[in-house]
Amino acid sequence: MTAQKHGSGSSGTIKPDRKIVKLYLAAIGANIISLSLGTAIGWLSPFLPLLISPDSPLDQGPVTDVQATWIASLLCIGAFGGTLLFGWSAEKFGRKASLLATAVPLICFWGCVAFGTTVEVLYIARLLAGLGAAGVFLLVPMYITEIAEDRIRGTLGSFFILFLNIGTLVSFVMGSYLSYHTTAYILFTLPIVFLALFLQFPETPQYLIRRNRVRDAESSLKYLRGYTSTPDHLEMLRSEMDGLLVQVSGEKDSTEQNSRISLADFAPPSARKALLIGLVLVSLNQLSGCFALINYTAQIFADAGSDLDPNMAAIVVGAIQIIGSYGSTIIVDRCPRKHLYIVSSFFAAIGLFAMGTHGYLKSQHVDVSAINWIPVASLSFVIFIASVGLLPLTFVILSEILPPKVRGLGGSICTAFLWMISFLVVKYFPVMVELIGLHGCMWVFSAVCLSAGLFNAIFIPETRGRSIEQIIHAMENNIKS
Repeated sequence: MTAQKHGSGSSGTIKPDRKIVKLYLAAIGANIISLSLGTAIGWLSPFLPLLISPDSPLDQGPVTDVQATWIASLLCIGAFGGTLLFGWSAEKFGRKASLLATAVPLICFWGCVAFGTTVEVLYIARLLAGLGAAGVFLLVPMYITEIAEDRIRGTLGSFFILFLNIGTLVSFVMGSYLSYHTTAYILFTLPIVFLALFLQFPETPQYLIRRNRVRDAESSLKYLRGYTSTPDHLEMLRSEMDGLLVQVSGEKDSTEQNSRISLADFAPPSARKALLIGLVLVSLNQLSGCFALINYTAQIFADAGSDLDPNMAAIVVGAIQIIGSYGSTIIVDRCPRKHLYIVSSFFAAIGLFAMGTHGYLKSQHVDVSAINWIPVASLSFVIFIASVGLLPLTFVILSEILPPKVRGLGGSICTAFLWMISFLVVKYFPVMVELIGLHGCMWVFSAVCLSAGLFNAIFIPETRGRSIEQIIHAMENNIKS
């Protein structure tokens, strides 16, 4: 929640009768769609080798290398367009309705995979998966930020990457042990389950207040906080509602809250700075190479000469990724965001450099058979440490630093830019491997991770335990700690 005036002070203490169970349930409910998206993203790694093999399930036979890169990268194109659509929808129809709508393209994705027989249908499927990905990446962090208490905002926000990674691992495992079509039939049900479960949760109080639906906002807040009709709970409810009303009225006149949001709303220095930081953060997130590595996990291990079966290696990496993501949910609200981000970026750079060095020695015909465990160990370490800090904190910080009035539009711009960078990285990763070798790509990713840590240290304020108003103040006054 952005305006926690009661019970969210510097000590982080809170009255013992305040309940947060429903907050956790709402966060988990919202993230079932993150789980579903994770399965759609992870689908490529185990099945791309099948699609390019003589045993391809498509009528036309194996796909070409060029077609394979389009299958991999078209998700990003769909996500770029979907970001604009869901950014508009979030302001027009609300966070909840828009989040529910993200299930539709994911259902269609699995339908295309299950029943499609040509590469053109897979192109459409990946575009649809990208459309859903855009909504999930934009709306889940936004929804969580607007319902969460300050003291657990980071923990709930880190659920996003955790559930995404669980979904990726599910696809890795199912792709290794189940058939192409059976996997699609089973995973088709996940977005449907999300629709059924998430309907019970409310719209965010912030959005309802901006639409002048104050009574609905009060009901939403009462549900999310588990407030009863006892006097102390009613007092806390009034206190939070007063804070939200003051915050929204301070953004603009209430009649303007329902008007169209434009780039002119980024005129305040804090908004401009937040947008620029957000654009850099999402760029570093993708240029770190982690998303590309997940898409090509099995293929990378095969090319690196690892002794471990490529699909089994991918499962190992996926499991380690989940451990890292879970670790993030535990420590993100216990450690300063800046320290966690910087440390994870630095160690990810070391892991990528080690993997690149192994690849370079192999390219120089040095006998590396005794250290063929390095690709699996290094990439596992990179995914683990990035999942603890670098990857989830990108979205936690982005949702925190954008002022509430421009959070929808600003989030849309940053997310669209993320997918544009992601398309370039995923589409041309195989090309870069041809040009500079796998080791060269790892070294480039390593340099980006170092740059990410340096950027955070210089430009981003600490956000842990602070209200959105305090974060905006820190942005305006260049306060880093």
